[in-house]
Amino acid sequence: MDLKIVLVAVLVALGIGALLWLNAARSSSSAAPEVLSVEFPEEIPADGSEVAGTVRFRDPDADVVEARFEVVQAELFDSFEFNPYVEGQSEGEFTFVIFSFFPQEITLRVVLMDRAGHASPPVEFRFRAIGEAFDGF
Repeated sequence: MDLKIVLVAVLVALGIGALLWLNAARSSSSAAPEVLSVEFPEEIPADGSEVAGTVRFRDPDADVVEARFEVVQAELFDSFEFNPYVEGQSEGEFTFVIFSFFPQEITLRVVLMDRAGHASPPVEFRFRAIGEAFDGF
């Protein structure tokens, strides 16, 4: 076998191996985001009024692309998710809005997702929707 062909094959194999190693090193060094706090009232009206809350977060990679609000306990409430548009921020906060048309106790779990698919540890919060049920449908 020609020495040049063998040498080229070895160099190509080394190059591919180096690229795979660098990619794995980059992926494993990526850190998951962290929810620092969730601020939301303990009670909201059960009349469909929008009530704002705040999530404070930290993400060393500054690549949070999704906030998930998962229902842990509720009678009539759906999980939801959205892009908080905080990519590029390693620490900060964003606002979310919740409403309920039905009196109930609600427990939600907040999870932040980054561009690499890393999830923050979940943080739960709870509140009560109080008052008469909204029947304006």
